[in-house]
Amino acid sequence: MGPMWTRVAWAAATFAGIMGFSRLSYGVLVPDMRAALGGSFALYGAIGTANMIGYLAGSLLTTGLARRPDRSRINTIALVAMCLAMGASGFVVEPLTLGFLRFAVGLASGIALALTLALAVEKIPPARRGVAAAIIWGGACAGIALVGAASGLVAAAGPNAWRIEWVAMGIVGLLVSAVYAKLSGGAFAAAERRDDSGGIGLLVRSRYRALTIAYFAFGVGYIDIVTFLGAALGHAGGMSAGTTWCLLGIAGLIGVTIWGPLVDRLGSGIPVAIACLGCACGAGVVAFAQPAALAGAIAIGISFIGVPAMVGALMQQRESGTRYPRAFASMTVVLGVGQIIGPLAGGFIADRFGTPAAIAAGGCALAIAALAAAFYRKPLPERGERFSTPIAAGAAVETVRAVS
Repeated sequence: MGPMWTRVAWAAATFAGIMGFSRLSYGVLVPDMRAALGGSFALYGAIGTANMIGYLAGSLLTTGLARRPDRSRINTIALVAMCLAMGASGFVVEPLTLGFLRFAVGLASGIALALTLALAVEKIPPARRGVAAAIIWGGACAGIALVGAASGLVAAAGPNAWRIEWVAMGIVGLLVSAVYAKLSGGAFAAAERRDDSGGIGLLVRSRYRALTIAYFAFGVGYIDIVTFLGAALGHAGGMSAGTTWCLLGIAGLIGVTIWGPLVDRLGSGIPVAIACLGCACGAGVVAFAQPAALAGAIAIGISFIGVPAMVGALMQQRESGTRYPRAFASMTVVLGVGQIIGPLAGGFIADRFGTPAAIAAGGCALAIAALAAAFYRKPLPERGERFSTPIAAGAAVETVRAVS
């Protein structure tokens, strides 16, 4: 394995912390935390929203930090802060403190997500970035599976099992972050020409408009689903949240092996649309066909983690240099806004109509995301790439030289 792919592999391990531990583990721990600390589903939906507000703030900061030549150091600081806040979550005694810590985790992970991904794929050829992104986001799936498996192993600790998990995730995250910091320390070492064209304004232009709408709707739907999926499956079939998350993570690992190569091959929003639709169908099964709820959860697992991987790869196919981390950070802001809405709406619906209804609402948002993603088209080749043969391209270069 060459240095480029070694960095990708460790970025995947880092994403187990950024996504699997710091964010998606919250859904598996909500039932135990609610039993220990008290409060309604709406309250824990609001705490989930605090995490997403922090994530949005971190993403907004990253649109500026992405231009800096010391991005690797900034990324390391964000990873350490994220892991410390996770570990501290194991010591809370009331929900308000948990909400503050979830905000801190979100803020740090919002910075770390875009920078970790950019550092990992900067040297990967554009035609292979879908595979690289799939490997990295597969780390998030592995993190989900580990959280689920650990829930079963530490269940003997009784009502304090969730505390042990938060502390353990913080420690493991720190160890992995230290290795990744060493591997990525040389990345972006050379200062690059400042380019301010990859920010929020880029996303409202026609070439990204469909993808932006899709990613917003995906953010609303998927975070609603993963926040309340454990509770919904427990209600449906008595399945523990740990078992649910373990299966979800394994299914996600299967899914990323499909989505990464597919988006490299097609280069359009069609694979994103298929994944969103698969996730929406899985949510419908969990909500309305509870005897088959496990099959629905597996469909969700296979589908949902592929979406951010594919959106990142699609943007990497169009953007390079400092434009990509800024553009992806801006797209992450769009996701963050959706993720703020999702837990609030889901918690409100769950308290009044039950967790299956909250899952169904998330499925509706994902169906909208699928429809929007289907309209995103493969970018046209750049002017210099339109020559069909190396000979023609070489002739063009000579012509330019002669004219200049």
